[in-house]
Amino acid sequence: MDEVKDRRALIAIGAAVALIACFFIPYSHWDTDIVSGRLVSEGTIVDRGEDAIVVRLYTMTASDDMLETGTFLLLEGYIPDDAYIGQRVRIGYSSSDGLYANPDQVVQVSYYVDGNLLTGFILDKLIPFQSAQTDLQIADIQSDGSQLVYNVAR
Repeated sequence: MDEVKDRRALIAIGAAVALIACFFIPYSHWDTDIVSGRLVSEGTIVDRGEDAIVVRLYTMTASDDMLETGTFLLLEGYIPDDAYIGQRVRIGYSSSDGLYANPDQVVQVSYYVDGNLLTGFILDKLIPFQSAQTDLQIADIQSDGSQLVYNVAR
């Protein structure tokens, strides 16, 4: 009988130590998923204000490398307090023709955040958490005319 209690105590202690260790293991992830079927571009925040960000877009190559373009988006709406210049973002477009076909659209934005294994992976799997507000309105597009290659969200 004592062996069973000892085994349970060891399992409980082991689980507690593993959870604590996960708190110290770095884990970076996208804070929200882009809706399936949307076209997706990646970019970097190059300027930010209280309720707006400017994002420089990348284009994807056949080998999945990202190349900077001269295309900038001004996005307006709720910007999280922890969004910062230099942060990577993914932008999901609802238009099947991409960004240039419908520049007056609402896009879904996902921010690449640094965290730990416990909050970014384990708790997210147990209690799926999505950002409260991820939709932003395109206010302006400045493009160098380069062709943008999109991915499709799954």
